[in-house]
Formats: sequence, structure tokens, C-alpha cells
Amino acid sequence: IVILNNGAPLAMRDWIDGPAAVLEAWMMGQAGAEAIAAILFGKINPSGKLAETFPNALSDTPAFTNWLGELNEVRYGEGMFVGYRYYDLKQQPVMFPFGYGLSYTTFEYSNPGTSTTVFKDSDGVIVSVDVTNTGNMAGKEVVQVYVRDVKSTLIRPVKELKGFAKVELQPGETKTVSFSLDKHAFAFWHPSYHDWVAEEGEFEILFGASSTDIRQRITVALQSTRKWPCILDEESTFKDWLEDSRGKKVIEPMYLQMEEHFSAMMGGGAASEAMGSDLMGFILEMPLIKALQMQQSTLPASADQIVQGMLMQAKMENKESV
Repeated sequence: IVILNNGAPLAMRDWIDGPAAVLEAWMMGQAGAEAIAAILFGKINPSGKLAETFPNALSDTPAFTNWLGELNEVRYGEGMFVGYRYYDLKQQPVMFPFGYGLSYTTFEYSNPGTSTTVFKDSDGVIVSVDVTNTGNMAGKEVVQVYVRDVKSTLIRPVKELKGFAKVELQPGETKTVSFSLDKHAFAFWHPSYHDWVAEEGEFEILFGASSTDIRQRITVALQSTRKWPCILDEESTFKDWLEDSRGKKVIEPMYLQMEEHFSAMMGGGAASEAMGSDLMGFILEMPLIKALQMQQSTLPASADQIVQGMLMQAKMENKESV
């Protein structure tokens, strides 16, 4: 049995297959030895979970390309993708994931529930899951709840931890663990609004024993009660326009016309439809003004004038909705 006395994750790949067990003790105090003995001899059932990810190698970590820096400067280039958020995004295998921890008993998750499947951001939502001790020894489980934004206008982590709770269970006992999630559990920082935004749409609530061991999930729908100002500008892409409720009203007729035009150009058939779809996907990522400039000869006015006029329409829609 290997007992770890450390202050940070360790590289364990070279020897992990050797010992029968590994006990993470972190930085033990004067009573550390007594606590370890109680765990090893089964007087206490361990119930801790890792608050850090243990990678397979230093080169797997999100900060590897930035540390130690150069010219007396270190760049924190990983941004929001630190810890499990990075490993999720990269689908990077790890030694032990965030939130991981074994016990002398086992736990089963079942019956995920929610106070409502559709809720307003101002109200929040209560979610719950049943946890059962399926082993032969009393123990404690740390239930973790993660939130996944099904579709976001800005890049977000695959999922984000929004709550956790430790529940003590006797063998065969079941308890319901509940979490109250307010609008901040669904929000992200929007640099254009300089504010936290909880976008309307679907979110997955994930109940897990670790960040990679998701046992149950349930989907809820958030309704936004806040009207955000229109932030479309000359460099906004087709996609930006279509994802903005005000911009979509203005641009959708043009977009549908272009889609029909490209479909006709391809001549029909499955292969042609696929090519047309790829072309429209490319155009979606282009600034609207650039897409219009490509067909300037067929337009009744300059691309700049058309975009300015459409922006005025979108701004008018914005004033009416606010």
C-alpha cells in the first residue's frame, strides 16, 4: 500500500500497477498517522474525493506550453480551461479525474429529478438524485452536480461543477440529495455586455461520482427574463445575426434566399446537397459584409450600405423589445 504525503498531484504512471492500494493523505498533521491506521484497518470508511486532476504526465497539463514562460513573464494561456475543464475539452485521458475517490462500499445513483423542467432565470431550479449504499459497510458519498450548456453563443466548458454534497448511508439505505441552482449556475461572463449572462435554452444537469463518472442526467430549459441589448456590428457573422433574435428577423429572408440559390446551383442530388450544406456552413462563419461583397455586382447598393441599413433595423427591433 502506498501512502501519499504531498501537496499537489504526482506522476504515478510508472508504478501505479504495483501496489494493492494508494491512499492520498495530502499534508498530514500530528494526528495523521492515527487517521491513516484507522482507514487501513477498516475502522473508518474513507470518503474523500480529489479536488484536483491527477494527469498521466506533466506534458498533459493545460499550463505545460506556458510554464515557465520567458523574458521574466508567464502567460496564463489556458484561460477558463483549467483542471477538468481542459481535460474534458481535449478528451485527454488522466490517471485520476477531478472528484474521484474510492470507498470500502459502493453507491448507486437513481431517480434524477427536478422541481420543474422549464424555469425562469429569476426563479432558479431545484434538482435531486437518489443515492443508495449497495455495499456491506456504512459510508459517505460526495455527490457532485455539473451543468452543461447544450448550446451557447460563446465557447464554454463541456460541463461545470455547480454543487456537491456529502451524504452518509448505512448498507442498503437510500437518501435523496438535492441542490438549489440559481441563475448564476447557468451563467457565463459576456465580454461585450460586461455582465453575467444566463442564456435561454436547454441545459443538462449531470450527477456524478467524479467529473468523468456521470451516473445520472436530466434536461431542463431556462427562460431568460432579461432583454439584452443588440450587439451586432459591421463585423458580425451570418451566424451571429441568426443567433440574435432581432438580427434573425432582419436577415433570415436573405439567408433562406441564398440557401435556395446555392441548392439550385448544385443541381440537386445527395452529393450536391452535401456540397451546398458545406458551402452554407462556410458562409455562416463569414462576416455578413464580406459575404455580400462577394456578390456585389448583383446587389442594388453597396455591401456597406446594405449592412448599415440592416443594423438600423435590428437596433429598432432592439428598442421595441426592450
